[in-house]
Amino acid sequence: MSKSDLFHPFKRAGVAIALASLGLVTSIAAFAADRFVPAPPEAGTSIPQQQVKFGMRPFADNTFYVIAMQKGWFKDVGIGIDPAPEGLKVNDTNATALLLNGQVDVISENCPNMLPTYKSARTLKCVGFTDNFLGNAILANPRLHLKSFKDYIAQGMSFDAALHAALAPLAGKTLVGPPQVTDRPFEILASSMSKVNWNLQVLDDSKSVVLARAGREDFVNPDGAPIVYSLEQAGWTDVLDVGDMNKYAPAGAGSPVEHLVTVVGVGANGNFVNSHPNAMLRFMSVVWRTLDAVKKDPSLFALQAPYLNSVAGTSLNAKDVQNAVDRLDPFSTYDYNATYFTDEKNVYFYKNAWSAIIDDIATSGIIDKGSVTPEDIVWAAPIWQQMKDYQTRTDALLKTLDGESLPADKANLLKQAHQYYTWFDFLDAYRFASAASSKA
Repeated sequence: MSKSDLFHPFKRAGVAIALASLGLVTSIAAFAADRFVPAPPEAGTSIPQQQVKFGMRPFADNTFYVIAMQKGWFKDVGIGIDPAPEGLKVNDTNATALLLNGQVDVISENCPNMLPTYKSARTLKCVGFTDNFLGNAILANPRLHLKSFKDYIAQGMSFDAALHAALAPLAGKTLVGPPQVTDRPFEILASSMSKVNWNLQVLDDSKSVVLARAGREDFVNPDGAPIVYSLEQAGWTDVLDVGDMNKYAPAGAGSPVEHLVTVVGVGANGNFVNSHPNAMLRFMSVVWRTLDAVKKDPSLFALQAPYLNSVAGTSLNAKDVQNAVDRLDPFSTYDYNATYFTDEKNVYFYKNAWSAIIDDIATSGIIDKGSVTPEDIVWAAPIWQQMKDYQTRTDALLKTLDGESLPADKANLLKQAHQYYTWFDFLDAYRFASAASSKA
């Protein structure tokens, strides 16, 4: 049947009905492909095993997963990391392609990096948020002895005057920036608001940091927080960072700084996610468990630092990693995720932030205007909401069961429910609590 045939009237009602049904099914299938499809809890109390092909980008807020791997936390919920023991080392040059072609199922990701693929495919999804990235910073070589935006603000200058004064030395010079399109809004906004123009040289962090340390760059905007932190420790001047813009730029509805919101998280191939929805919930439970653990015990960063140094070319210790995360990548715990998914007035609410992000990328011509909505790509919202629902249902069961006199087997199931609850695996906590409350 040709495409034009679809619009011809049909004399046979059966053909018309069949075609209408086909169109309905096709529409539903197309919609479903862009939405997370949850699965019911598995029967029984055994923990299903699932291998996940996982890759990590070489940044402080993208490699904390190593802590969970070394502590055995993925194994606790039946997740095996492939390739063992630490997954695949990926970078911003190959991460999206590897995810798109299925060579990896899940990656640590700055999810807007996946949006350009929506020009021709709708496979990649953002399945979790892990931190608010504040690491966009224009750094100046220490031999230039420049003042920062903060210095001029401290002198009593207005926002506009301080911004122009801080960035004036870049006029006509070269700023080295990373290839990620998500770094352009910060650079473009800084230039337009300061009325200072410079030349942009695009270079991957791994090459840029080598040149910076050799004194062969004057101005750089690294993509990775470890690079920003290490250069600052080496004396480079933080001329302007995204925190300055968020704090001092004009605020309110329509503020240009809403386009600078960057929330880092977890990217995934949507086909894998909807084929293994419960495994994705368990994977995210480990993410939340790890973020909670490092906030309570920062010494855990000692497990991450060696791996991070090996992939980022840094020489950070545990305290350095903690400081870099606290200053540039403040982690978002499970409870904090409510900010993204329930607080509609917050600049970080996913529909607010992602509407601006999508609009920026569409305006640049990379994707078509109106072709993508936040709900299409951000599956983190329904995934978190489903886990929240399991938490609520488990709370109700535990409230009933706690304090009851239970047979030994039921008491053991209740104990396991509590254990998985503390691990943020509310799916399996619910399964064990349900089994403990069963009369069978």
